[in-house]
Order: sequence, then structure tokens, then C-alpha cells
Amino acid sequence: MRCMDCGKSEAVVFLKMAVNNKVAEAHLCAVCAAKKGAGPDACESGSLNISEIGGGLEGGFSEFLPAGKKALHCPACALTYREFREKGKLGCPVCYTSFDAQLSELLTRVHGSCLHTGKVYPARAAMRQGKCDSAAKRKRGAQTALRLKKLDSSLKEAVDREDFETAARLRDQIKGLEQ
Repeated sequence: MRCMDCGKSEAVVFLKMAVNNKVAEAHLCAVCAAKKGAGPDACESGSLNISEIGGGLEGGFSEFLPAGKKALHCPACALTYREFREKGKLGCPVCYTSFDAQLSELLTRVHGSCLHTGKVYPARAAMRQGKCDSAAKRKRGAQTALRLKKLDSSLKEAVDREDFETAARLRDQIKGLEQ
């Protein structure tokens, strides 16, 4: 059987991949297998990466590889997605836009969301639910108490002057503020 890559030499490396009931085979000579990293040494050491081999085979395993991830790289620093996955660090700010879809998927899987909302402290959460007495509420309360004192003294003056219409209006304002 001839090598699928060069077609000249006899094939010595036979690779077979089955995904979703589809089978793809690759037959390579020793030279072509070594070029693609599928030589006998790679098989024995366990460093054989089927996606790298398949990406270079015309019609071989390329149909089984994830689209876009095999050649995905940052145009600014030339970091590949595979290198990012191995190191766990991006190379530059442009990497964030280059690997946007993959990073969103990764962050969602790891953190449950790819959107940072920040930490919500217990006091802030209680305030959002209306259970906390904030400084603004205390200030409004102090202002209301001061206004009630002024209205009460005005009410007493209106009663002393026997201005009952004003006294009734002031009484209603006091009741409204107390509620």
C-alpha cells in the first residue's frame, strides 16, 4: 500500500479514526509520518497528537477536526490557541479578541458566566432588597423629624392665634409625614 501523502513510498504507519460512525484512515510512509509527527518514536512516547497529523492530511482526518481551532492564532503575537491552552496565559491584549469565542465558552464552563458582575457584599445586597438603613434614609429621617418639629410649633402658634384653618392644614401635613 502506497503513502497517502507522497504516493511514492510504501506505507508503514497506519492511522484509523472513527467518529460518529464515520471512519477515516491514513497510510503514511516513514518520511511523511515523521514530518507530521506520527513517526514510531511519537507513538511509543505517547506524544502523538492526532489533530496535528489530521490537519495536514488532505481528506484524511481533517473532517473530524474542530473548525477554526486547528489554525487559530493571534495576528499580533502569533500565539496559537493550542499554546494558550497549554500555558494558560494569553500573549497580548489582541489575543482576547482573536480567541473571543473560545474564551467565552471556556469562561462560561469554568465560572458559569463570561460576564463579570463583581462581588456583592452582604450589606449592599441587603440595601438592594430594602432591608438596610442607608445613610440617605437616615438623612431623610432626620430631615423629616426636623420638619415635624417645625410644623408642630407652627400648629401650636396657629391654635394660639385661633387660626383654625391653618391649624387644620398643618395637622394634615403632620399626619401625612408621620405615615
